[in-house]
Amino acid sequence: MRALQIVFPLAAWLVVLAALVYATPAVGVVEFREVCVKAHALGLVGRGVYEVAFLARVGDGLISLPYRVGAEEVSLSPLLINMTDAGRYVFNSHVLPPRFKNDTVICISMPLNTARPPPRAPRGGDLYQIGEAYVVVSPRQPYDLPPSPVVGPKPSSVPIKKVGVVEAAGPDAEPLNAASTAVRTISGGFKTRAASNTTVAAYGMTFTTTPIDLPNGTRYIWLAFTNVTQPGSYSLYYKIYDAENNAVYFEGTVTTSVDGRSPYYSVISIPVYQKAYNRLLKLYLAVKNNNPTPRAVDLVIVGVFDTSRHMDNRWVAGMATRYQYGFPSYVVPYDKAYAAIPIHIPPGGVHGTERVRAKLGLSICSPNAPSAVTADVYIRPIWVGSITFTYSYRDAAGCAVYTTAEGTFTGFLPTPYLLLGTTDLAVGPLPAGSRITVYELYVEGYRRPEFNRPWSPYLYSSTWLDGTFVVNSVLRVEIYPKVDATGRISDVFIRMSLSPIVTPSGVIPLSSGEHLVAYFIYAQTLSVQWTYAVEGRQTTLSDQLLPIVKRLNAILSALGVIIDRTVQDPRAKMAYKVVTFAGKVAESALSSAKTTVSVSSSGVKINVGWEETKNVVTVMITAYVNGLTDLEMDVGWFQSPYSTISNDLYASSTISVLKSLYIDNYRTWYCLYQHDASGVGCDERTFR
Repeated sequence: MRALQIVFPLAAWLVVLAALVYATPAVGVVEFREVCVKAHALGLVGRGVYEVAFLARVGDGLISLPYRVGAEEVSLSPLLINMTDAGRYVFNSHVLPPRFKNDTVICISMPLNTARPPPRAPRGGDLYQIGEAYVVVSPRQPYDLPPSPVVGPKPSSVPIKKVGVVEAAGPDAEPLNAASTAVRTISGGFKTRAASNTTVAAYGMTFTTTPIDLPNGTRYIWLAFTNVTQPGSYSLYYKIYDAENNAVYFEGTVTTSVDGRSPYYSVISIPVYQKAYNRLLKLYLAVKNNNPTPRAVDLVIVGVFDTSRHMDNRWVAGMATRYQYGFPSYVVPYDKAYAAIPIHIPPGGVHGTERVRAKLGLSICSPNAPSAVTADVYIRPIWVGSITFTYSYRDAAGCAVYTTAEGTFTGFLPTPYLLLGTTDLAVGPLPAGSRITVYELYVEGYRRPEFNRPWSPYLYSSTWLDGTFVVNSVLRVEIYPKVDATGRISDVFIRMSLSPIVTPSGVIPLSSGEHLVAYFIYAQTLSVQWTYAVEGRQTTLSDQLLPIVKRLNAILSALGVIIDRTVQDPRAKMAYKVVTFAGKVAESALSSAKTTVSVSSSGVKINVGWEETKNVVTVMITAYVNGLTDLEMDVGWFQSPYSTISNDLYASSTISVLKSLYIDNYRTWYCLYQHDASGVGCDERTFR
């Protein structure tokens, strides 16, 4: 953990400290106490865990309450092709159940002081009294806090009774039902340096020294701690105010706890649309450690914003092939395991048109194969749908073969974006003896590559590629342009990263050998420069031996002429040839110990060395395109030594420039932090 040190005037520090204690208006000071109840006590059995919200009256209005749902443990097996030891990498994880069951435990963070809501309010639902608190169980609205999984919750000993119904009525009733379908929005997450994996002293505090700019069209903001935050009690102060006139729209302090049993902890939802929609806004944050010892704190800001046509970016992640027989089949090593591939969800989120696509074949080599198998599909930990395999016939080996199952799923919650990065796309549970054939298993969507301040739409009709290709390894490709002062595209930067799959059970090594990536830039004049780095590379025994072996082989080669002329004994000549051959084999083996890279204008070859199969290879390509205003680039396929079949996830990037507008390389999502960028790198010193 790194301690964050900020030089800040004492008077300003005291103002923030006072705000953490006496914050007004909005919700003021709210302290949450978590109460856990069973789903049947709230009449929720059979309801989807994402379909409900829990509300409480604080002040004059209802606020959305954070809640966690008892997680289900699943056994995940990485989807590995042509590998015989896949079982050693199986690991257990937790997911949210698709629906509430009778004994599903729901843990609701409730304010210590709540008032009974009136019979008619902007939000409606069943009214329950849980202990001394009043809670409205309401249909979920888009701005309500999403659920998070919790491991091993126990019901609290509190009385629960239904005490009435709140009717949704009035001009402000359910305000986003219609608006959310009329306007295309995007959800995304980013961080602030002040509260990003930062160690905060006992009873100390950390806060943003430079407020964060929110984009025009901000609809609502969620604030959440990640599980990097150490268990303990924390107070989070927030303020959203007008960048033009400093008017404060939302301000409050929330005290909550982290217990280490969830991947993230929602704190509060701020419904910006109620007071400040379409204003230029700034966000100020402070976190106080209420514990007697130092604690690590990690906070993420997740928002929903209006999108615009000049800020689209297509992203894809997963596996797909146009080969008619699919990828080689994969054997599920254990009964009721889930076949899972790692996917990278880029920061910046997606519009409401995101989708998961699954096209899978199944066979079960068991005499007791069922007539049908229904498998759930997760973007871990979120359930997105299910697919059903129906028995078709038995093949010559006696295995039951099922009809190919297909499914496309849309409209799921943006909860994974709280995790800011890598998760799994999992299918299961699958019976013992299952063999999966993947034709398609991927997730895709559109993202906004950057906020860019509203007055700087210098790109239009553009899609920037962010793709993740998975075949026993993870290849991530990012493409982004550089626009010069004349409003033309001078360079295109391509970043490729080839990584081994990392699981809690260990790192799955890359296969040594040639990994191929095909890409195409449609430009008349094009020159390419490139560099690469191998993360984890170090001097090894092979580095020391290779020069010695080369020298010996050179000496043996020179001796060859002398031996041919002077040595008459056939056995001596044969011995020399054996030694020479062994030397060449040794030199070849030692030469292939290290990873090498070659790049052309249409492809990349990454030859992974046998000593470096657990390292990450990063290739940076700069393509000079000679001042274009429009550009198109495609990434066609990724092929690895595991399989002769390429991953044909097709991804295209188009870039167009509005020359007359001011160019603003302001970045937030690309670096996961907000700052004014100069160049293509992320400069931590300028993060807000």
